[in-house]
Amino acid sequence: MSNLTKRIIKLLEKDPGQQIQQLARELKVNRTFLAGYLLALENEGKVKSKKIGPAKIYFSKKKVKEV
Repeated sequence: MSNLTKRIIKLLEKDPGQQIQQLARELKVNRTFLAGYLLALENEGKVKSKKIGPAKIYFSKKKVKEV
């Protein structure tokens, strides 16, 4: 798993439901590049997305343990 993939998953586990703009700003990468990267991760089953109105938000696929 690449360093960028690990950073994305860690961010989404810490703060789920982020938009591409938020993630790109936090990761300091180009938004267009990140959109393609997230699509690839979604196809691999590592992240999932949900469209809410015009926004697409992302979540980690890792299940969170209930307390």
